[in-house]
Amino acid sequence: MSDAPFLSPPLEIERRFIDHNGHVNMAYHLVLADTALDLAFCEIKGEDYVARRGMTTFAAEMHVRYLREMSAHDEIRGRVRWIAADEKRAHWAVELVRGSDGAVVTTVEGVSLSVSVETRRVAPYPEDIAGRLAAAARADEAGARDLGWLGRRVTMMGR
Repeated sequence: MSDAPFLSPPLEIERRFIDHNGHVNMAYHLVLADTALDLAFCEIKGEDYVARRGMTTFAAEMHVRYLREMSAHDEIRGRVRWIAADEKRAHWAVELVRGSDGAVVTTVEGVSLSVSVETRRVAPYPEDIAGRLAAAARADEAGARDLGWLGRRVTMMGR
């Protein structure tokens, strides 16, 4: 199912995620992608990053694509790729993948900022964390290039 550096365990689809159309509401696609991203960040930063380092990450920008419906009974995993990183930012991509057929149901591309919990301002990642993020992006450079949907702008298809 994955050649990405991080593949989440199955993500829980809660009953409240299902909308009047009988599928996972668009807002919860993002909740599931964010959960996968948090798990991937945890591998880089450690579980007690906020308490131990006084640092966190905030979302800065995202682009979500809804490609297929997701139901309450689907097994969904998040495939996370680190695209690039510098001292204060991480560019990443998440694909939500359905286990039964391997279909990518949602893609999310975004940038997260390193933030000091105390000042609530952007601050450099600790040196070891910045190094891990940069190494992860370098290690998956070829895989990230294969994501033809990265960097797309919002537009009406075919126009």
